[in-house]
Amino acid sequence: MKQLCEICGSKYREFYSGDIRDGVYGGVKHSAIIYECNECGVQRLRESDCIPDEYYETGEYRKKLEESLNGEKAVVEQDKMQHFTLKSIFPTSLRNKSVLDVGCGVGSLLDMLKSVSFSQIGIEPCGPYLESLSKRGYKVYPSLSDAAKENINSIDYAFSIQVIEHVKNPIKFLKEIRSIIKPGGRLLISTPNRDDILMTLLSDNFYPFFYRTQHRWYFDENSLTKCAELAGFEVESFNFIHRYGMANTLYWLRDKIPNGNIRIDGINNMADSLWKTYLENNKQSDTIFIKLKIPESD
Repeated sequence: MKQLCEICGSKYREFYSGDIRDGVYGGVKHSAIIYECNECGVQRLRESDCIPDEYYETGEYRKKLEESLNGEKAVVEQDKMQHFTLKSIFPTSLRNKSVLDVGCGVGSLLDMLKSVSFSQIGIEPCGPYLESLSKRGYKVYPSLSDAAKENINSIDYAFSIQVIEHVKNPIKFLKEIRSIIKPGGRLLISTPNRDDILMTLLSDNFYPFFYRTQHRWYFDENSLTKCAELAGFEVESFNFIHRYGMANTLYWLRDKIPNGNIRIDGINNMADSLWKTYLENNKQSDTIFIKLKIPESD
């Protein structure tokens, strides 16, 4: 790959070539290529293998994932992720704080933050979701550039949950968010963890599931840190969260396919909790949360 890393400017090498996921499990794109930066370690999908950007605006991205474009149904679907987000900021108080959710979907997180924060702003490119959010009284914008025109240095706490892996340029994306946050403000980001335990235990079978046409970027702790610091943030903390129980890993090892949160007799909640804690402590969970801070002197 002749193109240099968009994060650190170093050269890429080819890391993986083969099938990747396209939409929900079962959808396949053949002969895709994943590149890895020789310096910062970030991985990126070959651009021609990524879904078109307009899919995010039209809702085609949501359709490929079989997610509802109906506001009420979509809230129920998206609620599932948000308790992990709230867990990652606890015990932070958002009382009297202005909050921003970048890539807010249909507003599931905004709904949860509404009762504990002073004001809420959303950014969402999907037309049907924008319409639903506006009808529910939220101040929303279709892009960061639109939001920045009216909200420079106005946000206390921003969120961007499972978004950075989709964008064209992560550094530019973070800098645009940074321009909206007050000096001393915070940004919480989450993204799939490239060091997921199954990437080590079962790479031949897990790679075609983990890599997908919807995600340009694949981060680990080091590459995400590098990206954040180059965008002008200070890294305050990392929180590794594993969303699935021990049974999911065992099913993968036995059947080589996902089984979500299906339970196995004999594995109780305590065993699941210990397994998740072990993976999180060893940074092998399925999701990374990183909390960033803008220096007070900005």
